[in-house]
Amino acid sequence: MHRRWLSLPLLSTCASAFYPYQAGDGSEPKLKRFVPYQLDEPSVPTSGVVTLDLTKIPVKRDNKFAVSNSTTPSIPNAMAINQDGSDFTYFSTMRFGTPGRDMYMLLDTGSADTWAMGDSCQSAACRIHNTLGQKDSNTLQITSAPWSMSYGTGQVQGFIANDRLSFANYSVQLSFGLANTASDDFLNYVLDGILGLGRSASDTLGTQTIMETLDEQAGLSENLVGVHLQRSFDGTRDGQITFGGYDTSKFDNNLSFTKTVNDRGWEIPVDDAGFDDKAVGFARGKTAFIDTGTSYILLPPADAKSLHALIPGATNNGEVFLVPCTTTETVYISFSGVKYAISPKDYVGRGNGNVCNSNIIGHQAYGPNQWILGAVFLKNVYSVFDFDHGQIGFGTRATSSATTSSSSTPSSSSSSSSPPSSSSSSSSSSSSSSSSSSSDSTSSSSQTSDSSTSTSSSSTQDGQSTETTRVAPTNTLESGGGGSPFSNTGHSDAAKVSICLFPAFVLAFLIGLML
Repeated sequence: MHRRWLSLPLLSTCASAFYPYQAGDGSEPKLKRFVPYQLDEPSVPTSGVVTLDLTKIPVKRDNKFAVSNSTTPSIPNAMAINQDGSDFTYFSTMRFGTPGRDMYMLLDTGSADTWAMGDSCQSAACRIHNTLGQKDSNTLQITSAPWSMSYGTGQVQGFIANDRLSFANYSVQLSFGLANTASDDFLNYVLDGILGLGRSASDTLGTQTIMETLDEQAGLSENLVGVHLQRSFDGTRDGQITFGGYDTSKFDNNLSFTKTVNDRGWEIPVDDAGFDDKAVGFARGKTAFIDTGTSYILLPPADAKSLHALIPGATNNGEVFLVPCTTTETVYISFSGVKYAISPKDYVGRGNGNVCNSNIIGHQAYGPNQWILGAVFLKNVYSVFDFDHGQIGFGTRATSSATTSSSSTPSSSSSSSSPPSSSSSSSSSSSSSSSSSSSDSTSSSSQTSDSSTSTSSSSTQDGQSTETTRVAPTNTLESGGGGSPFSNTGHSDAAKVSICLFPAFVLAFLIGLML
């Protein structure tokens, strides 16, 4: 496909990743993209399916950031997970060029643009990160086409470049932004760049997206990605992203799919939300951006207040809500008739005495009916982003300790669906409707870890087609250890509209609770 060499100086209006943001009273102007969200302590006491492991790291690597490496999984086409133990930044190590430079690339479903820091960048942020230049790669081509990305109060800019990008068993020729300037907002994050996994309509580079490139050059079995964000507190170290299929060992029961509301972003309609068995009863019209790059859940203030009103003992201080640290019940959000439980290990945050921060924030990032669901939600489900059919599928987080893994690809569907019988699990999507992730309802204060390593359960959504194509890896997935992110660790958070979770450890060192 012909590549269009042009650049757009401004971001598109679709949700994306990284906009610096601090908790306030809700009066700040709306910010866009990339949101490290900072909370203060409570003032009260080969198969065509490729698997690539996510890395999550909010602490400095090499001379500036500390990185904890995980065991390399035995699944074919998989890469090892590295983590910081705080569940704030999820990224993968990818190699640019020949012989090449390894870069930590934040995986962002909220933006379709891919960029990396260039060696000509003299900004303070670039000086503490890996950068890419022609001394690292003799195949790197830098054009004269200017490029820039704005992230609320921060931005990067430079020129469009082209080089080989290698990860798992793929090596593709990709056009991307090469930054020669980066704002100080990137100082506290390990990322050397961003891999845009948003939809092509949100692309601002004017070039093929990584998914378009993979589909054209590598021939994906299906144009989709399966995402599993590990909860480090559980000690599994099994986070991964699978291209061209999904890992059925990462979820129980079946996948249920929901169509996106438009072709610009990963935004889907919300049925309702609630606490324990009590529903808020939200009016129709609510939507949610599914953003693996956001740490917390961001709801407009009125919606956050309605949800917290169901939690006994919850209070609020501006945009930040406080909940009893001993809360053991789950919060849930429902899509297409299926409820997905959110463990208190994820939504009950750092505490001071008996009172803890809620990791569900009352902040309106976009419209009054638009939510952002980041890692606090995503750690409780397995997510499939289906580019061809414009839908997102969720499966209940696996609770079995089995490690057998297999991969599948979904069929086209409408809103939600029950997977076909070809799935390795016979339970229907409706079976997870009222109890999804219920096994994760352990209180964060008790810090009881669940052994949710993996069982085999594949599914696809039925719709216009009910046939399923399955590709089963020959090896098993190994899991490792970790620590918990959102429970008992008040920090700053990346609340962007895309896949970009932000570290909370760095601020924690600087401010006591933050990244």
